[in-house]
Amino acid sequence: MGSGTQVAIEASDIVILDDNFFSIVRAIMWGRSIFDNIRKFLQFQLTVNVVRTSLSLSLSLSLSLSLARSRTCS
Repeated sequence: MGSGTQVAIEASDIVILDDNFFSIVRAIMWGRSIFDNIRKFLQFQLTVNVVRTSLSLSLSLSLSLSLARSRTCS
């Protein structure tokens, strides 16, 4: 890339090897795509875990209530 120092290149996470503006646009779009995919994955995992936890709690409560009723009726 002609501009920039070796220290800046070593300190950076991504190094664009040419001065083409299209390369910068592609790198930004790639970064946004990765961020969006991580956000979607976390949203999916949170939703699944919340639903699983609520189902588990509600089923265990209903089972314990039905067992308690069956013990008092017998």
